[in-house]
Amino acid sequence: MGLKLPDLPEGENVFLDANIFLYSAFDHPTFGLPCRDFLARVDREEVHGYSSGFVLNKVFHKLMISEIVDTFEVKAQYAKRLFKERPEILEELSDVWEEMDIINGFNITILDGQTFPEFVKLSKRCHLMAMDSAHLAIMKINGLTNLATNDADFERIPYLKVWKP
Repeated sequence: MGLKLPDLPEGENVFLDANIFLYSAFDHPTFGLPCRDFLARVDREEVHGYSSGFVLNKVFHKLMISEIVDTFEVKAQYAKRLFKERPEILEELSDVWEEMDIINGFNITILDGQTFPEFVKLSKRCHLMAMDSAHLAIMKINGLTNLATNDADFERIPYLKVWKP
């Protein structure tokens, strides 16, 4: 079963993966409420939240694609093509901007920096895909060992504590 987000002790530092934000934003039937509750704990500074530009870019992209799909009634695989043909469609979106404003207002610290070639080494050593190894590199550089995610791939990293919704 593993570690659960509500059990993360007060005062701990924790890196937030994209799925935590996305489950909350999309009101996921199983994980939406636990993620919203956890983000509220971060915002109240009960735990110290960290994330990265990589994570937030992924969240932004998925929110944007989802709203294009919903607004223009296209399949996800055609959303990018529609945008390329009609970039002005972004003016008709609203949810993505509101969600990103909410995230921008959260009390989280954004970590970025030079992680190359560390993320390449971590990908090879830990058997992680590129973006996951970039997250791990940012965490490692900043001394973070708690990760809020629902991504089981991180469970094979022995020095990480993976906290799931």
